[in-house]
This record gives sequence, structure tokens and C-alpha cells, in this order.
Amino acid sequence: MLKLAALDLGSNSFHLLEANFSDNQLTFGHRIKDKVQIGAGLDRDQNLSQRSINRGLLCLKTFQYHIKKNQIKHVVAVGTNTLRVANNCQYFLRQAEEILGYEVEVISGAEEANLIFSAVQTEINRPEIGMAIDIGGGSTEFAVGDATSLKLAESLEMGCVSYYGRFFADGKIYQENVEAAIMSARLELDPYLAAIKSEQTQWISGTSGSIQSIAILAHHFFGDELNTLSFQSICKLQEKLIESKHVNNLDFEHLEVQRRSILPAGLSILKAIFIALDLEQIKICQTSLCEGLLIKLCTSLNKD
Repeated sequence: MLKLAALDLGSNSFHLLEANFSDNQLTFGHRIKDKVQIGAGLDRDQNLSQRSINRGLLCLKTFQYHIKKNQIKHVVAVGTNTLRVANNCQYFLRQAEEILGYEVEVISGAEEANLIFSAVQTEINRPEIGMAIDIGGGSTEFAVGDATSLKLAESLEMGCVSYYGRFFADGKIYQENVEAAIMSARLELDPYLAAIKSEQTQWISGTSGSIQSIAILAHHFFGDELNTLSFQSICKLQEKLIESKHVNNLDFEHLEVQRRSILPAGLSILKAIFIALDLEQIKICQTSLCEGLLIKLCTSLNKD
């Protein structure tokens, strides 16, 4: 049995996911997640602040302790949107790799979408063409394909951390800034809509923290099934946020404290996606980038 781990250094959260690989079977295990929000440390010149770098490095020390303690020999680590755009990315990466003892690859948005789709398609386990949507901290990924091939992979420059900074930085939630965030996301989507809609998708699934958190709230407030999310519930939740007037008032039992500030941003992006794609509901998946990385790692190990 081989012990594996995947590290996703995302704009909002850093993730470590363990797995075991034996007899050509991949079994996902323990996950560690830390809301580093490294994307919030980008200044106007696209440089990471030392404070955000320190948060990231501290998290990676915890990850490395876990990897060493559990004698995990095969590790894959990637950075996503914030590390793609940060001018001082190499300064962070040198220190990160020194701590981990492994290379951190900054992957493209298309590769990120590809990996997310492979994980979602494995969970959905349907042969027809489908779509995976992932709202991250700095970008949103769309991927369309089937069990044998990927037909489209796009990464858009909109995420819950970046939109928080643009539209909700003061913590206030009101009709005007919510509508401005939705309009911005729709404008970001416009150049990609023809390509995204050109494939006749038989299933559409959303994944990762923002979409999963929204789905959990929709389940508890409005009775949506846990593995589905409806447009009607998105609209109702938006009204609930506007009524609260401030992120500090989002004292929802089923919402992590660290997600309060970025919830209005993530919800605005998701509503824009539903409107642009004319969706009534989507399925919710639990697998995403880390699982995709581990699937790819296992394929590589099999070849070796």
C-alpha cells in the first residue's frame, strides 16, 4: 500500500488530502484545511504581503509535520490563481519548497479545471457529457467533458476572495453592492458563454467550499436536498444576506466563521452563473482539485 498526499495551495484555503493506493484502488482519507486566504494579501501591484506569506508558510509547516509523522512518501503540491498572478510568487515558493521538501507547481487555470473535472466525473460516474463548476478564492473554473475526454476547460478571473475585496470589503451587504457583484460576474462570463453552452451537457455539478457551503445553508434554511442546489434557494439566501446588512450578522449555525465574510461574494458569483447558463438546479459534489491531483498521481505511479 502506498501512502499519498495532495496539497492545494488555493487563494482562500490551503488543503492537504491523504489517500491510500493499493491493488489499483485509490481510497481518500484524512483532510486538513486551513483558511489561509493568501489571495487577500495581494496588493494593487499584485504582490503578496509578508503577512499573507507568513500565514501560508505557517500552514505548510503544519502540513509537513503531518506528512512526516504519517510517513507519506508520495506528495504532489500545486498553487492556483493567487500564485499564478503574484509577482513575488517565487519568493513564496522558495520558502514553501524548503519547508515541504517537495516542489510546488503553479498550474494553469485550464489544468486546474481539467483536474477538477476528473475528480467530479469520477464521483458522478456517468458516461454522458457533463459540466463541473468550481468557485475558488481567486478564480472560477468551468470544465465540460465525458468519461473519456475533456471538451472545454476555462478559468475565469472571479473568486470569492477577490470579489470580497472589490464589493464587500467593508462588510456591508446591501442591494447595490450585491447587484454590482452579480453584474461584474456576468460580464466576466459573457465571452465564454457560447463555448460553454455549445456542448449538450446531461449533468452539471458544483464543487469546493463556496458552493458546498451555500448548498448546506440552502438545505437547512429552505429544505433543498443535500446533494442539490436550486436557483430558488440562491435567490432566497441572497435576500436573507441583504436583510442581515453586515457579514458580522451572518451568525448561521451551519456556516464556518471564516466563511462569513466571503459568503456574499461567492453567492453573487454563483447567482450570476445560474442566470447566465439558465440553470434551475445543480448537483453538489464533494471531490475537487485534491482528488483530481491524486487520481493523476496514481495514473503516473501505475505507468512507473
